[in-house]
Amino acid sequence: MDNLVLIRVAEALGASLGRSVLRDVRDESHHRSRWIFEVPEGTRSLLISLRPELPWIGRPAGRPVASGNHSSPVGALARKLLRGAVLETVSKPTFDRVVRLDFADGHAVIAELATHGANLVMLDAQGRTLATARRPRSAQERLAQGAVYASPRLPARLTMPFGKTAGEIDRLVEDLDAQGESAFEALRRHFFGIGTAGANLVVDEARETARSVGTVLAERLLRLERGQDDPAISGPEDLLKAAEDGRLSSDDVTLLPWTPRETAAGDASLVQRADASATAGLYYEALERAQIVETRAAGMRELLRKERDRVWGAEQKAESDLESFEDPERYRRWGEALLAGLGRARRAGEAVRVPDPYSSDGGELLVPAEPGLSVQEVAAAHFRRHRRAKRGLEQAEARMRSLGERRARLERLADKFDDTSGLDAIEDLAAAMRSEGIPVGLQATRRSRETARLDRPRLEGVRIFTTDDGLTLLVGRGARENHRLTFKLASPDDFWFHAQGCRGAHVILRNEERLKEPPESSLRQAAAAAAWFSEAQSQEWADVQWTPRKNVRKPRAAPMGTVVVKRSKTARVRPAEPDSR
Repeated sequence: MDNLVLIRVAEALGASLGRSVLRDVRDESHHRSRWIFEVPEGTRSLLISLRPELPWIGRPAGRPVASGNHSSPVGALARKLLRGAVLETVSKPTFDRVVRLDFADGHAVIAELATHGANLVMLDAQGRTLATARRPRSAQERLAQGAVYASPRLPARLTMPFGKTAGEIDRLVEDLDAQGESAFEALRRHFFGIGTAGANLVVDEARETARSVGTVLAERLLRLERGQDDPAISGPEDLLKAAEDGRLSSDDVTLLPWTPRETAAGDASLVQRADASATAGLYYEALERAQIVETRAAGMRELLRKERDRVWGAEQKAESDLESFEDPERYRRWGEALLAGLGRARRAGEAVRVPDPYSSDGGELLVPAEPGLSVQEVAAAHFRRHRRAKRGLEQAEARMRSLGERRARLERLADKFDDTSGLDAIEDLAAAMRSEGIPVGLQATRRSRETARLDRPRLEGVRIFTTDDGLTLLVGRGARENHRLTFKLASPDDFWFHAQGCRGAHVILRNEERLKEPPESSLRQAAAAAAWFSEAQSQEWADVQWTPRKNVRKPRAAPMGTVVVKRSKTARVRPAEPDSR
């Protein structure tokens, strides 16, 4: 966060939150916390974000982000020690990129807001470190628990512009110019806290007013210290809407430390809120939201790509299996030959020699025959093999067709959403993926849908695996998730597995081809997974019941996860953890 903006933000926070009472601290993510204060008008929030590439502090502009289960050391300690404490002052030392919150009981919280060095530190009444949000190696000694707090040191190459005269600034800029650096680069790279936006404003104003860079900068710094300038945002008028629509990037929006001198009044490209902390909050909230939306879109596309690749792999395996399939017609021909040549059949070891009814030259067939069976029994056995082989071949062909069709649908889906941006498009993609059986975004949060939609794509409550046959295996994580998996996600023809006689996860084996029974390998893997994710995990062998999901129902008024199974089969397996895909 630029130092010039931070000066005004800290002053605005002090004016709006001074003498307020801390009511709660909510950790909204691993890098973001919301501090809620009680003021005469009601409540006000302060947001501190330690996102490495974009740390900031200010008044939040949007709804709270769904928090999930996050708890930082500082947030937990603040909830324990500072709830009900009075915030006396919010201050910012001129020479540090930090904001300090001092409480009436002597505790203090310090937000260090350097890019890729952000941290949150809580101090006791003696100024000693109690807790930190992060423990970087470079600051282990400085932020050691119990050590007296010291601010991070500025890089030696930077010049502090505050307190310098216009002439001193000009001489430094001229020296750097002699080394080949422009005034803009000199200000941006060698003066602490000026930043790209500030350097641009100073150089532009110096050119427009025919004054020196040092004169303009010294005047602007003085105005900032006196509270005469406030930051403004150059960008779309409705930043949050642009972010949620996927129309906002860091190149499209700039946080200016003050309003440009020649900007016409009412210029729609400049946005300001009630004070500097609210303006900064809007800017950073919009950028964070745009990043979250893009991350979610990219994550959704990646999930879709992985599923497409998985289906393609399963299709290749199905094709290979199909090529190795035995010809079922030979069993039929053997059975018919045996029946047609009963009177002339001769045993030849583990075979029977009979005339070939399909041969025009009177040749003979050597038909495999199990010892001890009559010719009629051998013929019946070959007819049974013919039926089984024919069914297997038909199922393999149907599976291959189904996988091909699914892959084609996923490829069309990927092409359609290749450039997905914006929450609406992301939700459309999520719905399309769920219609293809990809369990994305299955669980809503307690927050509103508008907020929850900003989260990364989730497969909450469901573990996802792939069997050796390429079938999808879904495993619930708890009673509520088991209920949702069995009765909301699984289709009636999917196969349901559960360890028999003990508590455990519901396991669903996808059955997109509507097979009557799953392939043997997939059945064993699903049963082993059901045993593994159950109280039978430590047993050498476990019995697992399985059945089509349509045979499973929930008794009325029974607790979540309780089911009644109409009919099932049992597989005895060794519990084994499935391989993640």
